[in-house]
Amino acid sequence: MCLVQTPTSKNANIILFLIIITLFSSVSMIAANIAFMVADEIYQGVTVGDIHVGGLSVAQAEQVIASQFKERTAKAPITLIYKDQKWPIAAQDIGLSIQADKLAQQAYAVGRTGNIIYRLKERYLAVNQGHSLPLTVYYNQDKLYQILATIAKSIDCQPQNATVKSAGKSNIEIVPEVIGRKVDLAKTMAEVNANLNTKLTFTLDIFVDEIIPAVVAHDLEHIDGIIASYTTQFDPWDQNRTQNVLLAAKSINGILVRSGEVFSFNNIVGLRLAKYGYKEAPVYINGVLVPDWGGGVCQVSSTLYNAALLADLSIEERTAHFRPPGYVPLGQDATVADDQLDFKFKNTLPQNIYITSEVFGNQLVVNIFGKHMENSAEIYVVAADKKVLEPNTIIKQDPDLELGKEVVETEGQKGFQVSTYRIKKIDGKIVKKEFLASDEFLPVDRIVRVGSKIPPHQPRK
Repeated sequence: MCLVQTPTSKNANIILFLIIITLFSSVSMIAANIAFMVADEIYQGVTVGDIHVGGLSVAQAEQVIASQFKERTAKAPITLIYKDQKWPIAAQDIGLSIQADKLAQQAYAVGRTGNIIYRLKERYLAVNQGHSLPLTVYYNQDKLYQILATIAKSIDCQPQNATVKSAGKSNIEIVPEVIGRKVDLAKTMAEVNANLNTKLTFTLDIFVDEIIPAVVAHDLEHIDGIIASYTTQFDPWDQNRTQNVLLAAKSINGILVRSGEVFSFNNIVGLRLAKYGYKEAPVYINGVLVPDWGGGVCQVSSTLYNAALLADLSIEERTAHFRPPGYVPLGQDATVADDQLDFKFKNTLPQNIYITSEVFGNQLVVNIFGKHMENSAEIYVVAADKKVLEPNTIIKQDPDLELGKEVVETEGQKGFQVSTYRIKKIDGKIVKKEFLASDEFLPVDRIVRVGSKIPPHQPRK
């Protein structure tokens, strides 16, 4: 008689076999964990940072951690690098230390805290995959920051624009830009902190941002010489006014005006205030010459105005003075005032231009550099339709002045009317006459006080 095994009994045998295997595995796992619990050692696979302490007692682990710390920090544990420069930081520089006993206790606690399931899981993972504890170190954050700040000072540098140097009208030199550098202290500090919590010794690149200056050599590569220049003179003995001229001239020196860009004198020079070094000097306010901050700055704007005219640039905003200044021809001035009157021009040339403004003795020289164009026109600024406006004489009766006496209170000044034009010539022939402006400088009336006081009656002797 033959026995036939049914599918049901076959499946039952497989299930029974799997149960037996599972029981044996569980028993083995429990037995292994009981052995782990009995052994008074840190579980295999446990590390503190990169220091292996598995299989060691707490005392042994403490000794190994302390020994490794001392050995590794005998030389500077931190080395910061920027390009070919290196800055070692010694442990004592930042008060670097560890608590080896606490770290050993933390390593011993792996797989021994929490519920039974968590402990079993933690032990298993430690043995099979490893368990790394952070290497908790102690150090003085302020000292570390100060060291980084000192290093940063030796790296940081301000960007410098590319410049144009002239040795004559047709001989120029383009001086390349200097790329600026700025250490990212926050990012570098954070990276040092992160490394100190994972390893005892390390080398780290300092995070440095490059700062590209506003003007680079590429912006100037087409410039081949001075396309316009204008010079005015001033009295160097007037110290306050000279100081103001120097400051304003320095502000517009080395300015690039790109093709199509509008130059604003007020935006470039800024407010003419005492905190920026400006002094009080005579200016016209409501027709009266009085001391005010920044007197003399208008000579810089007027000199630039004439240079811009000769460079064939488009004048966008310009205002005449109340009284004509003596440093430029009649009708060729351009006054400015903080937040009120500006001088603006637009670079209508196809290439960038570059402005220099320098003082030599009692002369202010403004040059505009650009590209010389073939068959370019010669440019002149001329005045036309000049008219003198005679002042009136105003007689005032003065009851405090004896009868018949006269005192001139205000001398009076002549006024003027003038129109200015920009003339362009090619081969001596006028090809364009451009109207610029009509200016009127009102006369200042002559005021005479005439006495009307009747003297007291003198008795006869």
